Amino acid sequence: MRFEFTTKPDSTDIADLRAILTAFNRNHFETLEQTEMALYAKDEETLIGGINGVLFGNWLEIEYLAVAEKHRGKRIGEKLLRDLEQQAILRGAKFSFIYTFGFQAKDFYKKYGYQEVLTLTEYPLTGTEHYLIKNLITE
Repeated sequence: MRFEFTTKPDSTDIADLRAILTAFNRNHFETLEQTEMALYAKDEETLIGGINGVLFGNWLEIEYLAVAEKHRGKRIGEKLLRDLEQQAILRGAKFSFIYTFGFQAKDFYKKYGYQEVLTLTEYPLTGTEHYLIKNLITE
């Protein structure tokens, strides 16, 4: 056995590594099924915003939410977020998860019920990264 360090990982090796982890996880998770979800806002044929994520068991993991700068302030982000959450709920999601940088949208997510559960400081050097969750099923 030998160990190799690289700063340029090979995509095949990464895929093989992921397969090893997936095989292990298969024995411990109730499900490995993931559903990609996306919602787009378009002006004619031009993309002006969108949100995407992955539904994994009870969780919606939001990957990106972005609105073109000239279209901000029109509540497009709110509609995208709420509509994707509703689609996730219809498919069985109970919770949602997002992470965002300090200069991005932490306060936006808090405004819509997300609670911060972790903050990385000095990330990557002097900034912050915020991890937030939301209970999608309110009683």
